[in-house]
Amino acid sequence: MEFRIPAKIIVGFTLIACASCLSAAADDTKKPTDPGKAASKPQDSADENKADDAEQKAEDAEQKPDDKEVRAGHSYHGEYLNEGPRQKAYIMGGTGAVDLPVTSSSEQAKAFVAQGLGAIYGFWTLEAERSFRQAAALDPDCAMAYWGAALATKGNEKRAKGFIAEAVKRKDKVSEHERMYIDALDKYFKADASKKKERAEAYSKALEAIALQYPDDVEAKALLALQLYLNNRSGSPIVSYLSVDGVLDKVFAKQPMHSAHHFRIHLWDYKKPEKALASAALCGQSSPSIAHMWHMPGHIFSRLKRYEDAAWQQEASARVDHAHMMRDSVLPDQIHNFAHNNEWLIRNLNYVGRVQDAVDLAKNMIELPRHPKYNTLARRGSTNYGRMRLFETLSRYERWTELIDLCDTPYLEPTDNEKEQVKRL
Repeated sequence: MEFRIPAKIIVGFTLIACASCLSAAADDTKKPTDPGKAASKPQDSADENKADDAEQKAEDAEQKPDDKEVRAGHSYHGEYLNEGPRQKAYIMGGTGAVDLPVTSSSEQAKAFVAQGLGAIYGFWTLEAERSFRQAAALDPDCAMAYWGAALATKGNEKRAKGFIAEAVKRKDKVSEHERMYIDALDKYFKADASKKKERAEAYSKALEAIALQYPDDVEAKALLALQLYLNNRSGSPIVSYLSVDGVLDKVFAKQPMHSAHHFRIHLWDYKKPEKALASAALCGQSSPSIAHMWHMPGHIFSRLKRYEDAAWQQEASARVDHAHMMRDSVLPDQIHNFAHNNEWLIRNLNYVGRVQDAVDLAKNMIELPRHPKYNTLARRGSTNYGRMRLFETLSRYERWTELIDLCDTPYLEPTDNEKEQVKRL
């Protein structure tokens, strides 16, 4: 199959398609943290082999709990750690300015906690959890590292409860300010999960209490605004959009480039998009290393029919994703919103008449590695979106000959997917 790259978009997927990257993807999203242990070191003698074996057995005996069997590949520290990122985090930079109270003996651990919260603000929860776990590895007594990991895994309550329990164990070692954060999330997870509305509202009140007790705490206000927006999904509709927007105003009054610009975009996206124009202009710049922060302004510009601006935002998001893939050997569809961002870019390219760029990008999406879990026709990954937008673009611009010819290629090949097959008729 011929691999094409859109003329105006630097994709750089040759690295992604290589065998080394495919194997790296099986180990999540980072390079091995200890290359020296990635492969067995050749031994020069049987004595050295025996010594190493004895040392390894002693180490295993020391680590293995006496009261239960621990299966290979599972964490000694609890089941909640069995899932999630495995590789070591590093300070990426460009994840937003965060000023959170953190008690820790390690300045580096504090930096990872800040990075983790910045990633949460950008809805980059996998990298957020990785950063918080790195903070805990650097300082096992850092309660806010476990609090952050619980916040990052809030959508998986079984795991989140494991993290917040660790934070609670350590809360006597931290400030009252930090304890309020820990207690708020602890009470959230202990509340009746079937009563979503009541639980969400109680958590909002707890965050509001932190903001009132510590008026200079920008993060409490940012988290409160986010939670008030999210409460809508728990059956607690936003009564006053302006009141939530007012909370965000207080955040920006102290930190004009706070990542909460992202929340303002979500708040007004389907309601009154022009209210988020100022934040759309600043969102990506507030957290330049997070692709989603460049993507979301495209929502606002698209709704206001500013398609050139929207295309610029989606292309910026794609470039940040490409840099992440090349830097960390990540497969495209392992990245949050990668496929959605690019299919939205194709739509905007259509609107501004960049038809060939739209066709090339749609083809490129189909050409990407077919991750069996994330990228199939059965789910909204690159392959699905690529075919959808390729059909749409060629049909809209009446490029019928090209459309028919592509039906005999892997781009629009026959499939067991009934809906996709109907399109080919």
